[in-house]
Amino acid sequence: MPHNPFPPRIRTVAVVAPAGPAASEAVASGCRQLQAWGLDVKVMPHVFTGADESYLAAPAAARRCDLEQCWREPDIDLVLCARGGFGTAHLLPHLDWTLLRSRPLPLIGYSDITALQLAMYRHRCGPLLAAPMCGRLGDLAADDYTCYYYARALADQVTAEPVCLPGGGDRMTVLQEGTAAGPLLAVNLAVAATLCGTPFMPDLSGHILLVEDVGEAVYRLDRFLTQLAQCGVLGGLAGLVFGSFRDCGTAPERERLFRRIGAAVSGPVLTGFPFGHTFPLAAVRQGRRAVIEADGRIRL
Repeated sequence: MPHNPFPPRIRTVAVVAPAGPAASEAVASGCRQLQAWGLDVKVMPHVFTGADESYLAAPAAARRCDLEQCWREPDIDLVLCARGGFGTAHLLPHLDWTLLRSRPLPLIGYSDITALQLAMYRHRCGPLLAAPMCGRLGDLAADDYTCYYYARALADQVTAEPVCLPGGGDRMTVLQEGTAAGPLLAVNLAVAATLCGTPFMPDLSGHILLVEDVGEAVYRLDRFLTQLAQCGVLGGLAGLVFGSFRDCGTAPERERLFRRIGAAVSGPVLTGFPFGHTFPLAAVRQGRRAVIEADGRIRL
């Protein structure tokens, strides 16, 4: 049986769909994997409800109800998002932030779940993990590297160590030299840019920002990064790290863009962190302290 990355304190996992509709077999496969690890699973009532808009899992009120109900049920130990897509932003103006702060219930997701995690981070909810969701747990179980970092992100206490690259080594490519230390936040670039100017974007001053995306033309990456720069987000960072950008133009195009936009950051700029819409990946505990060393190592 694959190694169980969930600590003993996690016994019951609730599956929610705050954004797009999840394929029933993908969710079923993820639930089977959780059960194989000895966990109890509760799929919340509206995961498969559907909506008039085919790209949403359910109407916003139903998605909000499922999410908030997890905090009301004391036997639920962790909230696992089914998938990303789009729609999480619909929930943000209506969530009961006092309820979501009422107990430290972990929430796992990334991609469109970036919107929810950034808003929760601003409201001091969590812990929050940028990590594979329910539909990818089969891939997670088969990947020792990803499973190791998933377990580290779930652990409340870890000893800082350099993040290893899947192919060996632990040095990212340095685009702009420097050292930095601060809380690390991992976000989807496009989704983070859409939160600029809203009351749900946290103050990222002094943070190390890790960005990733998938299937975006380079000019669109430029648009999102320019938005972050012109809103003052990049200028306040301690450091900027680029993760995986699968199907986002060519590597030389991306590097030219990342070098140019990195000039807005006063600290170091690195690329090559193993996080994004591809496996293997290193899960991130949002807000956990990270250190960027001059040689391109990131200690987390």
